[in-house]
Amino acid sequence: MKHTEKILLSLRIACFAVLLVAVALRLGLNALQPASVQAPETAATVSSAEPAEAAEAAQYYPTLLYTPPDHGGLLTAEDTELVSVRNMAGAIYDPEALLTESLDFPLSDEPMILIVHTHATEAYTPADGDDYSAAGSYRTTDTDHNIVRVGQALAQRLNGNGIPTLHDTTLHDVPGYDDAYERAAAVISRYLEEYPSIRMVIDVHRDAALDENGSEVAVNCSIGDREAAQMMLVMGTDAAGLEHPGWQGNLSMALKLQAWCEKTSPGCFRPLQLRAERYNQYLTPYSILLEVGAAGNTLRQALCSAEFFADRLTDLLLQG
Repeated sequence: MKHTEKILLSLRIACFAVLLVAVALRLGLNALQPASVQAPETAATVSSAEPAEAAEAAQYYPTLLYTPPDHGGLLTAEDTELVSVRNMAGAIYDPEALLTESLDFPLSDEPMILIVHTHATEAYTPADGDDYSAAGSYRTTDTDHNIVRVGQALAQRLNGNGIPTLHDTTLHDVPGYDDAYERAAAVISRYLEEYPSIRMVIDVHRDAALDENGSEVAVNCSIGDREAAQMMLVMGTDAAGLEHPGWQGNLSMALKLQAWCEKTSPGCFRPLQLRAERYNQYLTPYSILLEVGAAGNTLRQALCSAEFFADRLTDLLLQG
């Protein structure tokens, strides 16, 4: 018995030794693997989705890989033909001079861009699993499914491209449209006070377009091989009598952006609308109002356009 017990004990010791060797080998192999790198935190004030939510969102939230444009050089006076303007304000300006003038937009590690939504509850036609609880016709307070989600994609893309961007998710049109621009102006002013480095405010909306029967229609375009939503810039002036001395500087930025986008993906923009109202664009040197698609479009199409727009804005700012 004693001899047998010695044999069993020896076997146990041998097995334990083999186990220790296996663990050591495993640890050694792990040490040889490259360490995972965490992405830096961005300046966008948006919360990340839970893993299950992110997996579901990926079904209809596209991600375009950023690539520089395949054309070189700055915009020239000839590129004014890429931008169609509906001058609804009757304003006088020189499009060629505005398109070619240099930007006073120094790059910084501090926030440079603020994204807001004066009409934050604006939403799209549900599709691809993008169902939401409606709060009016093509509206919802669910920020995962209204225009705020488009602003989130825009902010995330800009931050990912190295352009520090903040995103305000306040629903300025709740409880209603009355005084929404005044409420948005107060919030924008607070951001500017806290972050004087901000040079540009992008007020992101979605438009509405009706057919002859009064039904909502989509304004579509193609970006690469993807179906996207046409965009539109709405720019203010001082034609209504309100103080807005820098409106031509804002228009210069808008003309550059639209020409640059059209140069890369023709047909992605509808004609720029130049209006008498100022739309809070007097608050920063390069404010714009960006309409991404219409109520007839889908959220997927709008997200595709937002990421494309972020890349082209990045190109413009990096070129200076």
